[in-house]
Amino acid sequence: MGSSEALALAAHLHVLLRRKIGRVTDTEWMAQNADYAKEVLRVARAENDADLNQWADRFEAVMFPGGIDKGAGEGGKDKGASAKPAAPASYLGRLR
Repeated sequence: MGSSEALALAAHLHVLLRRKIGRVTDTEWMAQNADYAKEVLRVARAENDADLNQWADRFEAVMFPGGIDKGAGEGGKDKGASAKPAAPASYLGRLR
């Protein structure tokens, strides 16, 4: 990955996110941290905007040449979620 190319694409994606949905990102951190980059890509693609999707694809191709491993980041979350006790199933209907 070319760091200057990743930074340039991150900056362009940052500008689009700020203009279209008001989201401000850290371009340098986006170009260095894979987890942050994945989250920014998720936010950009959630908008279903053609420009955002196009630049998200370009940024992903530079940051993750082999593609994003969808299961790698979620593996630890599942373990923590299953350890939490379940919320009560009944609704009280009023404040106590």
